[in-house]
Amino acid sequence: MKLRSLLIVLILLGGLRAGAQLNTDRTLQSGRSALYFDDYQVAIQYFNQVIDAKPYLAEPYFLRAIAKYNLEDYIGARRDADRAVELNPFLPDAWEVRGVAEQCMGNNVEAIGNYQRALDLLPHNRQLLFNKAIAEEAADRFEAADSTYEELLTFYPRFDAGYVGRAQLNLHRADTVAARVDLNRALEINANSVGALVIRAALAEDPAEALADMDRAVTLQPDRTFLRVNRAVARYRVNDFNGAIDDLDYVLQQEPLNYEALFNRAMLRAELADNDRALRDLNRALELRPSDLRAHLNRAMVLLAKGEYHGAMADVKAVTDVYPEMFAAIALRGQINEAAGNTAGAQADFRLASRLAHSTKINADTDAPATDADTDAEATLARFKALQKADDSEATASAQTFNARGLKGRTSDNAQTVEMQPIYQLSYYTDADGPAVFDKEIEDLNAARVLPFVVFLTNELPSLTREADVERHFKSINSLTETIGSGRARPVDRFARAMDYSTLKDFELALGDLDAVIAAQPDFAPAYLQRAAVRYRIQEAGQGSVIVEGDAAELNARSAMVLGQIMDDLDRALALNPRMAVAHYNRGVVLMRLGAWADAIDAFTAAINIDPTLGSAYFNRGYAQFSRGNRDAAMTDISRAGQLGIHAAYPLLRRMQ
Repeated sequence: MKLRSLLIVLILLGGLRAGAQLNTDRTLQSGRSALYFDDYQVAIQYFNQVIDAKPYLAEPYFLRAIAKYNLEDYIGARRDADRAVELNPFLPDAWEVRGVAEQCMGNNVEAIGNYQRALDLLPHNRQLLFNKAIAEEAADRFEAADSTYEELLTFYPRFDAGYVGRAQLNLHRADTVAARVDLNRALEINANSVGALVIRAALAEDPAEALADMDRAVTLQPDRTFLRVNRAVARYRVNDFNGAIDDLDYVLQQEPLNYEALFNRAMLRAELADNDRALRDLNRALELRPSDLRAHLNRAMVLLAKGEYHGAMADVKAVTDVYPEMFAAIALRGQINEAAGNTAGAQADFRLASRLAHSTKINADTDAPATDADTDAEATLARFKALQKADDSEATASAQTFNARGLKGRTSDNAQTVEMQPIYQLSYYTDADGPAVFDKEIEDLNAARVLPFVVFLTNELPSLTREADVERHFKSINSLTETIGSGRARPVDRFARAMDYSTLKDFELALGDLDAVIAAQPDFAPAYLQRAAVRYRIQEAGQGSVIVEGDAAELNARSAMVLGQIMDDLDRALALNPRMAVAHYNRGVVLMRLGAWADAIDAFTAAINIDPTLGSAYFNRGYAQFSRGNRDAAMTDISRAGQLGIHAAYPLLRRMQ
């Protein structure tokens, strides 16, 4: 079961144990909330508290294992999962976490056993079967993997990732025909399967077909640099040198130390006789991988073309020191000697290269790489100049990776899913790269220095990654609780504690404090803005008293009720501060959730009229315009959002075009 689904189930049940004390339930709920919002350090602190109080409960160990897994602490995740299954061997999700942790550490046989234990409790579970098949393939148990894929696809015949996974298995068994059949089936089900597109492109015999698949993959995931590297190779194969170099330039702007991009651009530049820039790329490549003989041999050829014979000879020597019988390198050394005027040395090298080549043709068993009985020096050098594809293990990350989607605090977004920009709220933290949002009332609040920390308006909430930051807010809560308990508290003290609770993702307690602030000071607009945001977060996570047990109609009705309460808070904030652009913006987000597209567009327009730099408002207005069929207006807004720093804008704009 995916974690998000699991969290919702646990939340709807309203607690883990009917007999658990309220504070334990409260802390577990806070931990689940932090986990849902990917704040793993905070989540661990909550689960630590529950484990200290009630070490006999399996659930906090299981949830802490997930948090540790997402922090790449696989040993810690396995240890907590061990304890969870020791306390409750009938918890299939704990067996799955244990299996994934083992798989991340390369212990595939152990992972298979854990997945099977989970499957004994949840027969035919899709994710478990998928994980098990991948582990079996990694353990070279190909027949077992094939059997698992057969079961998976029998029960889930429209699971495109299953076909991609089996295609990979078929490739490991050198059955390219079966692999193509599976890839074609995956793309029939999901034309946007990047994994299937990339693998099919690699198998394509027609370079034009390969390029078409890579174009589609890059359109779907334009920021994935490994796709750009591989499309550059595909473009080169159809003689589109400029397009190939454009892709590599893009990659190196994003990742200046991307080795494959540097090497490939050097090869293209050398082929275009742009030797100076080819040499610069090869120099940088060899700084990254000093022992790469391909790069040494190619730099020797570039240096030979530039007339720098001493450097060329040094690079050839680096190759022949490792492979003294590599006739292609000996022949290149002969060319260097000849160009440098060393006729005797050149003739000796040519004779030696000829003997080695003849010997290789007779006996293909040789230590020299990339040589066989049908090659000559020129062909070998050509292979050494061939472009390198990027590691395509990322290609199937969204479709065929055991740990990509099953155990996240919040399910990772699909590559092809476009989501609106989220709501704004007050926070002690903000994304340093995100655009700043100004509001005079918030600036005045900071200037008054009545809160323990500076607050920001943001819709990009970074997770707390340092334990010291987490502890700081727990201490602040304790201090403020003492003040509030003394009877000397001001409304701002409760507001400060609500901010701490919000930071630690304990939105229920934050909501209680904000209710008290508004009751005591009903003219404080930031409290209404923050209460609306907290209610939205609770509704988004589906936690606490906002969404409880009930049928779908009841849940939808309660969700609509909460959205109505959020709108009331935003309206009251705007009545007090009509120039609060983010309150108009947040109204637009809620109206989009309600499907009121025209009203949402009006709300975003109101926000933009107040703050023309609010990029998120342009993005969401464009999103709403596009949903209503107004493509031209949508593209104008999305373009403006990209100009204002909204990174999601350009991929969406390319897809709209």
